[in-house]
Amino acid sequence: MKSYRIMIVVFSMFLSILFLYGAAKAQAQTSNAARAMKIINANGCLSCHTINGVGGTIGPALSTEGAKGHSIHWLEVQIKNPGDHNPSSIMPHFHLKPAQLETVAEYLESLK
Repeated sequence: MKSYRIMIVVFSMFLSILFLYGAAKAQAQTSNAARAMKIINANGCLSCHTINGVGGTIGPALSTEGAKGHSIHWLEVQIKNPGDHNPSSIMPHFHLKPAQLETVAEYLESLK
């Protein structure tokens, strides 16, 4: 009977740890999305692109960009120098700081 109680306590602790990990991960994703959207808005990306129904239609919609299978590195290159992937691209170069570039690329990769 005592080992049964110990197993229940251990299992409860395990579930608590999983819950806290999930909550922390969700909070990190939410704050990254907020930081990314600040950068996206500040650089006028939504003038050409649509995210979740908001924005322009000159460039491709980005709401499911992560489902396309591009790596974060590919997205960083696309944002920084789109001509590397498509020499006839009309998308301008964006001179973001490395941390900003990573934040936006990670956010876009998460959109599925």
